[in-house]
Amino acid sequence: MLAVQALCSLNFTLAEAKSIIKHCSKCSKLYLAITSHKILSRCQKVRNAFELYLVQIQNAVPIPLAGKISAILHDLRGTEFSLEFAEDEARKVLLSLLEKNFPDSASVQKEELEAIQIATSRLEIKSPFSLLVEKATLKKQLEEVSEENLKQKELLQYLLYLLVKHGKSNCQFQNGSHSPKHECHDQSLEHELVVDESSQ
Repeated sequence: MLAVQALCSLNFTLAEAKSIIKHCSKCSKLYLAITSHKILSRCQKVRNAFELYLVQIQNAVPIPLAGKISAILHDLRGTEFSLEFAEDEARKVLLSLLEKNFPDSASVQKEELEAIQIATSRLEIKSPFSLLVEKATLKKQLEEVSEENLKQKELLQYLLYLLVKHGKSNCQFQNGSHSPKHECHDQSLEHELVVDESSQ
């Protein structure tokens, strides 16, 4: 009976793992960097749940199958969830920006530009196209977030604001000048990205 319950719980845990993967695949890189510790915590809980239920199942199955489960458990116990150095650096600079109190608008603009330059560089948002993808992803997230989730909505709006305000300067800084012709093309491409994502 315990093994049956464990198997059902294992299926629920698998669904949770798939939910995390789906969530990450639909989120912008900047948003994921800021919320990364919550994601890591969820991953850790899922791993622990997998281990718990697999041990319960292992004790109730034939030896050959128990051996295979043992190999899975070995891999699970050796799995660690952590950020890459660049991802953690992006997270820290963005959180620092969100937590600061600025004396004037000039200071705000300077700190915003510096933070977005560092964060986008660390997260490989360096080209005009990658910038467009990031903006389109943020817009898609904003469309899907509920009105009740005010904090998430405000964060997404602010990240999009940063990219709209400083994104072109950032691309110019990293990749050279950006002509008006390219700008028109980028706006058209951004619209196509949003439409394409909404149709999926």
